[in-house]
Amino acid sequence: MVGGDQSSRWGSTKFVQRNLEMEKNSKKAFKVIQGGKAEVVRPMKVLTHSDIKEFFAKFAEAIWVDQKRVNRLPRKKFHSQYDNGMWKRNREDHVFAIAELTMTVDRMPKRLLKQLSELAIAYRPEVVKQPLLDIISDRATGAASPWLYETASMFFNELIKAVSRKKTAITPKGSPTEMILRWFDYDDPLEIAKDSECEYVDVLASHIERESEETKRALAARGRLSFIEMRVAKEFGEYLSPD
Repeated sequence: MVGGDQSSRWGSTKFVQRNLEMEKNSKKAFKVIQGGKAEVVRPMKVLTHSDIKEFFAKFAEAIWVDQKRVNRLPRKKFHSQYDNGMWKRNREDHVFAIAELTMTVDRMPKRLLKQLSELAIAYRPEVVKQPLLDIISDRATGAASPWLYETASMFFNELIKAVSRKKTAITPKGSPTEMILRWFDYDDPLEIAKDSECEYVDVLASHIERESEETKRALAARGRLSFIEMRVAKEFGEYLSPD
């Protein structure tokens, strides 16, 4: 009888271990590759609302940092037609547009977050970069109908459609969270330096190269804080304004 109890307990232990092993394996996806050889692939990490907010915040931070850097560059090195006031307003309009979009991120459906995640790992960042700049510029400058990119859901739906028209290249390596932060360059995020009426790419690059790591961190921190302040002012301005 004792032996039977031990056997039963041993069988139960093996059963629990087997279930744990099956549960562990169920969290993996299997992909069949050429030659009938199976490769174990981890499931894709789907983007969250927090990831999208961080993407927008980092983008806005980079635009603010870019303006602070440009303020310190010698104007004589710029194109003769460079209009400092116009481009300053352009950057501000972009940050303002991003602040408005972040207010609607929580309403993005899970289906859209999954589609955006799939896009992030299917296309190289270079493929997404230009459509993203085109759409955010249309939103910031009012070049498109006001309702077209009014919410984050509409904005990213349009981005997915624009990028999906392009051919996929080599599948990039990295999680969706990592890949979306490569959809813009932190230095000159709106590519203003490359504009034909600006042309200060080399001057900006030289300036950034001379910056210390401490200066870079300070600029980033101040840029993030400025965006947060703008975001709060935009969302709660009507409650904070005096009667």
